[in-house]
Amino acid sequence: MELTEGLRTRHSMRAFLNKAVPQELIEQILAEAHQAPSSSNQQPWNFCVFMGKPLATLRAKLLQAHEQNRTPYDPSKGKTIPAEYVDRTRKLFKALRPCLQQLGEENRAFIETGSLRLYDAPVAILMTMHKNFPRSRFMDLGMAAQNLMLAAHGRGLGTCAIGLALLYEEVIRAELLISPEFDCALIMALGYPDESSPVNGFRAPREDLSHVVRWIGVDGKG
Repeated sequence: MELTEGLRTRHSMRAFLNKAVPQELIEQILAEAHQAPSSSNQQPWNFCVFMGKPLATLRAKLLQAHEQNRTPYDPSKGKTIPAEYVDRTRKLFKALRPCLQQLGEENRAFIETGSLRLYDAPVAILMTMHKNFPRSRFMDLGMAAQNLMLAAHGRGLGTCAIGLALLYEEVIRAELLISPEFDCALIMALGYPDESSPVNGFRAPREDLSHVVRWIGVDGKG
């Protein structure tokens, strides 16, 4: 797969086949994720790969914690995020609704419980970083995560980057024995996508480039 094709065709998958992913294939994907650039080449990322019974146990405990606490999904983060960005989430949900109606799902429930189930992927990868790194170094983890997603896509696998499950970070830490010296940054669901699921045919809309790019010193721009 050409790089440009991979960049343009990769999208989040939220339905996976019940099919094991060979460890050798996961190692190849992680090796390419590990090629990401990082400040001073410090490679601050750590990957915790879990599947099988540990994954099933964590999935059940996340759902149990949500049932008991009902921590709400709030894309506005208490109305601290500017409205123009929250509006993009509203557009996403509106566009996604027809796909979920085919599944008999409601938007918020699908996102909340789906994220906590890690969309039933056969493999999940927790990315962590030592607490002593400055917050800006999460950029390094983001680049490694993008490498991971593209490497998986190029091998016919699907991914979904999940942050919502970290609402119950204490459950994740306890189950995966994550040291208190490390921050949990992101969980990546990984597996063979279920191409028959309507939700996997959905592509999230993007704003026009003019809304996110500012030109300086370019004729006719700015």
